[in-house]
Amino acid sequence: MIKLLIVDDEKSVRYAFQRTFGDQYNVITAENGEEGVNAVAASSPAVVLMDIRMPKMNGLTALQHIHTRFPRLPVIMMTAYADSATAMQAMQDGAFDYVVKPFDNEDLRLVLQKALASVKMQETLQCESEVSEKMEADGDCIIGASPSLIEVCKKIGMVAAAELPVLITGETGVGKELVARAIYQNSGHHQKALMVVNCASLPDELVESELFGYESGAFTGAVKQRIGRFEQCDGGTIFLDEIGELSLQAQAKILRVVQQGTFERLGGNRQLLTDVRIIAATNKNLASMVKDGAFRGDLLHRINVFNIAIPPLRSRLDDLPLLVKYFISRYGRHVSPPVKGITNEAIACLSGFHWPGNIRQLENVIRRATVLAKAGCIGKDDCVIEDAAPEEDVFDLAVTRRVEELIARGESRPYHQLLTEMETLMINKALDLSQGNQVHAADLLGINRMTLRKKMSLLK
Repeated sequence: MIKLLIVDDEKSVRYAFQRTFGDQYNVITAENGEEGVNAVAASSPAVVLMDIRMPKMNGLTALQHIHTRFPRLPVIMMTAYADSATAMQAMQDGAFDYVVKPFDNEDLRLVLQKALASVKMQETLQCESEVSEKMEADGDCIIGASPSLIEVCKKIGMVAAAELPVLITGETGVGKELVARAIYQNSGHHQKALMVVNCASLPDELVESELFGYESGAFTGAVKQRIGRFEQCDGGTIFLDEIGELSLQAQAKILRVVQQGTFERLGGNRQLLTDVRIIAATNKNLASMVKDGAFRGDLLHRINVFNIAIPPLRSRLDDLPLLVKYFISRYGRHVSPPVKGITNEAIACLSGFHWPGNIRQLENVIRRATVLAKAGCIGKDDCVIEDAAPEEDVFDLAVTRRVEELIARGESRPYHQLLTEMETLMINKALDLSQGNQVHAADLLGINRMTLRKKMSLLK
């Protein structure tokens, strides 16, 4: 039976949880944060429900201890006080969710189910530190163990069974379709159809007929009725990749499907019903497109019920060695002699690149390297990276992306944060080049030693 740890200083609350959830979970309890931290280590619960205000060690402190040692364990915080600042702090410290007492038992059951689904998703998606034999199969899977990718996995687990519309955002090549397929495979509709539509590849004149079908005689060449994508996957899921490429006319028809579940074939006048879950993806800023009149605001609100933003590869380079190992296991066995490894020098070379094409570009580089490699191991010279951005554009690209990341995560002072990061980077680089000599480092930076020391103390 699944273990559920309840951490609360009130005996009546602990007893109520045992009565309410004892038939479904193996409920274990702790009286305070310190006991709760020890219980996590000793009992390995699947989910933790913990009060915030407790003696000896409060819930937020206990949460930090738990999240540091067990980052993937979902912890749901409870409080009798609806304090937005505390809720925000709990979520920033790694809480899975935050509920206010008194709460409805059925609502709490749903939160617990989402937490368990999140754990299952992380296991299913192979967010591990090693590439397993299952990963070495030819099927695509999500690879990585960085905190940002773990958050993506958690979100997939939360939304998969919820049947809500999902908008997946991220640059080209980050794996938006992989995330969409993971949502579908872990949803209640996984035995029904999944229809993948690349909106960017559909000519404007064919978009409506492809998505909604047409009646015989609807236009020249329409000699027989055609069933569209929405009708084909009734009861299933449709993935609209690059939805930002659709015309406003097509957007209006999709909005109708989302709102009412109805549509008409081209050339027809009969309303047809369809029950389709919509997962959309884009590499564009749809909010900016709405301001420019290029995308419907009402459609954006409808499809963006739940957003999953996939980080670019350059912001999670810790995952690069795992990805390289996966691609070698996938493609290395198809060449002669088989390629089974890569040198540290080659990994360092790959880690120093900014990867504008993201994982797709890395995959192509490794696939080519397996052909070029000799003696079964990829070397630095085998890693041919083409289509790199001009050197003078790299700095501009990096700054632009970092500004976008700071704004996206809600940083209140992105300008000051970016300046602080740049100063830290420059000072550390100067100290490295001068082997720790502060006088030499100050000369390299064009500042005096006292200014350097002052900045170093402020940046600690």
